[in-house]
Amino acid sequence: MNRTIARTTGAAVVLAGLMTLAPSVASAEETRAFLGTTVEKTSASAKRTALQQAYDHASAYGYTQDQCVIIHLYSVKISFVMYRGEAGIHCTK
Repeated sequence: MNRTIARTTGAAVVLAGLMTLAPSVASAEETRAFLGTTVEKTSASAKRTALQQAYDHASAYGYTQDQCVIIHLYSVKISFVMYRGEAGIHCTK
């Protein structure tokens, strides 16, 4: 009999603990990915412009730069004088 009461009490404590966690689980964060691409005359300019374009897309959805993390940022030479830049960011609020 005492074992049954102890098990029931233990289960109630565990259930109460889970119930306190439930509200934090229910409030999920919103995360989105944004991409910026461009073609420029220098590698640095291509990266900079692509990253700014990605941040501009994010700001249109209400994200600030502080809420974003750079996932990838690179440039590729596509001709003798042109570079393609690409930037990918993930933003969370």
